[in-house]
Amino acid sequence: MKILLTVFLFLSLATQAKQHLPDSLTQDEVIFQRCNDFTLRYGLVIKVAAIGWYAPDCNSKNLLDTSNKILRFHYFKNVDADFFKKSAQEYFILNLAESEIKPTLSNALTSFNDAYVDIQSGQYFQLIHINDQRLSLYRNEELLATTDNAVLARNYFNIWFGNKPVIQKLKKAFINL
Repeated sequence: MKILLTVFLFLSLATQAKQHLPDSLTQDEVIFQRCNDFTLRYGLVIKVAAIGWYAPDCNSKNLLDTSNKILRFHYFKNVDADFFKKSAQEYFILNLAESEIKPTLSNALTSFNDAYVDIQSGQYFQLIHINDQRLSLYRNEELLATTDNAVLARNYFNIWFGNKPVIQKLKKAFINL
């Protein structure tokens, strides 16, 4: 009986996370399919966020090789904006090559990260990367920031999927190592 209850609990938690990540999203009249998803947990039971990776074509096995992608973070907990600002700044820089760190990139990064706002349980952030050039940040349907700095846009996803990711388990779930 305990085994059956454990299996039921595990399956219901997995299904519940997918309820918050639609099968597809539409951006600029392009349909993005959910290619993969991951539930970020604190411990075994406390869900922090359901994270989905979307692309027009899920044939690419590597999120970083996809020039058009959406990363959606649906939160189950309230999180302060300062947490996002500090961790995005820190892990962006950690994953840059020394030669790429320039004052103009640093200013663009700070400007983009300053757009993060507090998030409440039930809300989501979306990072939308278009044509390997433009990067946009949304909270729910509200546009918070956009940059056409191609270097910033290409490297921003390294926060989660670079050599030193902020969440190693997320990288393992989304990137074939």
